[in-house]
Amino acid sequence: MPVAMSSKFVKLCALLCLTIGLVTAAGAYAQRERVIQPPEDSQRYGRKFFVQLRALFGRFRDVDLQRAFDKAQPIQCSELINEHGEWRTVAFFNEKRELGDWYRSRLEEVKTDLTVFIFGGTCRGDHGPVQLTTKFPVTESVEAYNQQRIGLDEVDVNVNAPVRASFDVQTQAYTFDLPYLFLISRQDDESLYSLAPPRLAERDKYATDVTDHWECKSVTAENVTYQFLLCRTTTLPRNSAARSQSRGFAAFGASAFFILSDGKEASSNVKLTFSDADNKEHAIEDTTAITADTPEPPAAWETPDPDEKLLSVLRDEFRIRFNPQSWAGSVGTSQVLSAQRLQNLQTFSPAPGADYCIWVPDAPAAAARLLDAKGTEAVSYSVAEHDQDLRSPTSIVFEMKVGGQRLGNLQCFFPRLPSAAGVAYGRWTAITGNHVTLEVRQ
Repeated sequence: MPVAMSSKFVKLCALLCLTIGLVTAAGAYAQRERVIQPPEDSQRYGRKFFVQLRALFGRFRDVDLQRAFDKAQPIQCSELINEHGEWRTVAFFNEKRELGDWYRSRLEEVKTDLTVFIFGGTCRGDHGPVQLTTKFPVTESVEAYNQQRIGLDEVDVNVNAPVRASFDVQTQAYTFDLPYLFLISRQDDESLYSLAPPRLAERDKYATDVTDHWECKSVTAENVTYQFLLCRTTTLPRNSAARSQSRGFAAFGASAFFILSDGKEASSNVKLTFSDADNKEHAIEDTTAITADTPEPPAAWETPDPDEKLLSVLRDEFRIRFNPQSWAGSVGTSQVLSAQRLQNLQTFSPAPGADYCIWVPDAPAAAARLLDAKGTEAVSYSVAEHDQDLRSPTSIVFEMKVGGQRLGNLQCFFPRLPSAAGVAYGRWTAITGNHVTLEVRQ
């Protein structure tokens, strides 16, 4: 993330990278390693995580971020370190909104985010000091990956010396300084710095006049079950006198806010201790065998939120259900869905610019399986998307098969949208109503 600094104050530049570089204590410590991806853990970064992140992003997007940070809660040392201690950037805001904001919307974005914050050490109390190690990608290496000249596992990652993160009683935040910034350019009285090493050969050539100050607190909200950190960052001079002056005259837009997460749902551990006056031992029945023989509960399914992007939803496991009451006697013939109405293709006349879906079956007998709840369990789906061009409108097409047998395809068209990426789930249900439903696994 480039930052700009003038002689009067520090401000964040409008140019923002989706991967950021962070630096730590002075000295030639920087090391090189290959990209570190998040652990393959089904409990981390699931669909529910992105739903909650999107809700948080929407909430913070329209509020005073300084006030939101002040109201955030302190995080405990044990929560920072947790199982792996690895936190990743999942959202960004500048307090001056036109300077940029973004958030992750799917697992693939997290996997290709090469920035990692690693908290470690031993907690001495709820808010004891911890060590923070940072690992960040080299810009020229990321560009080579984006140009498909190298694979993700070949991207070079800079490893920085650990810094001390300590709890500030006044702000109720964990604070730390990351003073390794890289000078990118200088123009007039402003200097542009980057938190990512521009080139591998320059990974230890840090600027000596600036540092990046971080303050992190826990985000708590109704229905939020994952761990999120809201971190306020400000680029400041290293010189103490200039630093005090910068704090006093910092302009609006001088601070940026990151949301970090370890991708895990918060959990509670309860330890129960029993004591008898006569210190008798009690036998506890071993229920391991019983638990092992207990069948797993059936898969739980849910409908996405209306504002979730349909293509993001379709990257998870999903299924499509045809309402038997609507489709009895017609699932074997071509039908059109529009404005939550179902009608025969031969009698359909689309309104100009209206969204609609066309169901095209391969064979009546085969398509009838879609009305059988048990039969639909064996259905497999493939999705094809098309962005608007001079010949055809934006579309998303679902093809359905059982084994090698084609059942049919549902072709959905969005004439007024330039890209399929803009189709929200609510827009799709405005076409299908309750005649066709789409569900994702929880």
